[in-house]
Amino acid sequence: MQVTLVLSSLLLAAVVNAYPAQSPESRAVILTQEKEVNYDGTFKNKFETENGIKQEEVGYLKAGPDGTPISVVQGAGSYVAPDGSVISTGYISDENGYRPVGAHLPTPPPIPAEIQESLRLLASLPSTPEPVYQ
Repeated sequence: MQVTLVLSSLLLAAVVNAYPAQSPESRAVILTQEKEVNYDGTFKNKFETENGIKQEEVGYLKAGPDGTPISVVQGAGSYVAPDGSVISTGYISDENGYRPVGAHLPTPPPIPAEIQESLRLLASLPSTPEPVYQ
């Protein structure tokens, strides 16, 4: 959960740093803000500012395979970039780590057709037992 909070803080810092320094008179006003923290470990946080920044996050606990609690945090945020486009990101953080999503995030290149064919052929081969050395 600490990792998620740190990553959320970094995302917010990136949004704040995307805008140049402003005078106190021109700072964005918070239009809506909701915060709920419960004793069972669940929480909700949501806010929106007049300059287009939006952030929403929920956290809860779920049972792992061995019954131990796993913290899950998921959320989304968006802001208006200096060029006027809206940058949106979403994320989930759980036992599988932090996984962001967003149209602006880099993606790996597609696997070349030759490698896909090689993998298909390798998967079709019969398995051979490992030799036993005595």
